[in-house]
Amino acid sequence: MAEALSPFVYWGQKTDQVFLKVDLRDVENEEVKLTEDGLTFNAEGFGVSGQNYYGIDIEFYHPVDPEESKYRVMGRCIEFQIKKSGDGEIWPRLTYDKVKLPWLKIDFDKVAYDDTESEKEEEQNPEQARYLKDLENQLLANCDIEPFPDVKTCYLFVYNLVQYVGFTYIFAALTYHIFKDMNFAFTNTLEISGTQMLFVQTAAVLEIVHPLLGWVKSSPVPAFMQVMGRNFLLFIVLGQEPRLHDKSIVFILFMVWSAIEVVRYPFYMLSVLGKKNTFITWCRYTAWIPLYPLGFISEALIILMAIPYYEDSERFSVFLPNSYNFSFYFPWFLKLYLGIFIPAGYFLMNSMFQQRQKALKPLGTKRE
Repeated sequence: MAEALSPFVYWGQKTDQVFLKVDLRDVENEEVKLTEDGLTFNAEGFGVSGQNYYGIDIEFYHPVDPEESKYRVMGRCIEFQIKKSGDGEIWPRLTYDKVKLPWLKIDFDKVAYDDTESEKEEEQNPEQARYLKDLENQLLANCDIEPFPDVKTCYLFVYNLVQYVGFTYIFAALTYHIFKDMNFAFTNTLEISGTQMLFVQTAAVLEIVHPLLGWVKSSPVPAFMQVMGRNFLLFIVLGQEPRLHDKSIVFILFMVWSAIEVVRYPFYMLSVLGKKNTFITWCRYTAWIPLYPLGFISEALIILMAIPYYEDSERFSVFLPNSYNFSFYFPWFLKLYLGIFIPAGYFLMNSMFQQRQKALKPLGTKRE
């Protein structure tokens, strides 16, 4: 493992507790060792030096109680709540050694002073009084205003917002027409929302590019399988065979696709900003359970319906003899495509299940 870089760490305290906030986003594979004397933390995440391996090793000013301490991993940081041993007191500094660590900063929201000390006690303990004064000066010096989001963050937020608006329009338009005229909605899905679906699914190709560029922390493989699978069905199978356009299964497919994305993109918008909403997170990692199987079944039925049409039209098929001495029968390809539906569907659903287990695990972890 490469040498760990130091993330920014913000600390504060009360009489009986120490608070640490490690400035790392999208943390994975965290390793935490908390003892009476210190804290060792290592993890992969996005910090001050981008996506990298980070670590800290702190020897505390006074002993702590690991049994009564806890931490939680959040989307934007890792928070530690550490119980001081004994009756507790205000520490003049976090570390045992009197050194200035460039990555250690004051969390001015969680700095406490022992107001019960009298002037006489300060005179009897001038060193502690001096350190508290230094702490106050550091607090004032480190009141930095949070910077504006960078260009990449703004782009990702706007991209997810546009996709959310697009799929919301599709879902709302289809819902409106199902109440207005059910028969029209079931047989004219492409007329109602076909153009919008073509737009958002074209833009969805960027979801393959984003992880390849390292802009989002996810694997490009599930995105590639989902986006290219949808676009093959939309642009090739459906788009090139008009006899499929009035089938009611197309309405069901569009409703399923848009319902999935209406939940997914708000989650992504919050993630880009480093924020998290419990309800949206739960919806993101739960809605797929009924919707993914329904979507797979709808796609499979459309392909089954398309096979005889493409056998009749011979579109996309290439027959011998030709100058390239090459033959290709598109209906056979569609049958082969159906054959990989089960393993591909299992892969995507298993990937979502693993993400669900990770995302919905308890945020607080009690140290033993």
